[in-house]
Amino acid sequence: MRVLLGVDGSTSSDCAASLVANLAWPSGSTIEVVTAYPGTADMFGSPGMLMPADLTSDRDEATEAAALAMATDIARRFASADLTVETHVVCDRAANAILDRAAADDVDLIVLGSRGHGAIESAVLGSVSGEVVDHSPKPVLVARRERIARILLAEDGSPSAAAAAETVRLWSVLHGAGVRVLNVADLDPRWNPWLRGEAHREADEAASTQIREQHEALAQATAAELRSAGLEAEAEVQDGSPAHRLVEAAVEWDADLIVLGTHGHSGLTRLLVGSVVRSVLHHAPCSVLVVPGPARLASTAALTKAVSAG
Repeated sequence: MRVLLGVDGSTSSDCAASLVANLAWPSGSTIEVVTAYPGTADMFGSPGMLMPADLTSDRDEATEAAALAMATDIARRFASADLTVETHVVCDRAANAILDRAAADDVDLIVLGSRGHGAIESAVLGSVSGEVVDHSPKPVLVARRERIARILLAEDGSPSAAAAAETVRLWSVLHGAGVRVLNVADLDPRWNPWLRGEAHREADEAASTQIREQHEALAQATAAELRSAGLEAEAEVQDGSPAHRLVEAAVEWDADLIVLGTHGHSGLTRLLVGSVVRSVLHHAPCSVLVVPGPARLASTAALTKAVSAG
């Protein structure tokens, strides 16, 4: 595997580094430690304001040296004969540096810390982890814990959920953990059932029972596939809001990691309509692994093709 670890010297970044150090990566894996710093002109420059070139150069050199020292110090945690460790220091916005480096090196996974921004601040200002999750065609692990012993896998029957389940099934680095497959049946009524009459109520109850049975069958099938790959897996079905139930289940079960797929919604649509992924990222008490579904991969491939053709 090729793993990109984004670091910035923060406590959350240190947690991400510890998680990477504690996981059993396949022999021959490469860990890239990437950090970014803004240029002095970008930080202090403004229209009509010029800074002496020598001052700008001195500041940039000092900042780059400090960033390199930090990345090198973190890279020492991964020293192993079975791993290749690289360090990269980039003068750019953090999210841009991480996404560009990940694309250039075709990494399998991006690992970042969570800065703990609240929902309103992140929705308005954005965050590095949120921006990377929005735009990355590769899985992104936002770390909040230093180990993974319990994995809560979100299943809803979608292609993106299938991609998330396949990631857990195939990645040996996750195989030491127990897995609980959670399928949330959103059966909360949108109306007062007592106003619909006896016949309608009975039909609604029958339909809800059928839907729940389908969800249970799907969760059991996914758990069985994981068990066939040697993982300890169980299935569970709950009713309600998917994002709320995922976070609630993670708290109750003391999960270390939530794994879920993303349908690829981003930008204004995500901001107005909401997203299970975004809500879970905001509120989960544990690490979150977001796996892009086929729609994200297809759109990224199309964009890359268009840019190359241009």
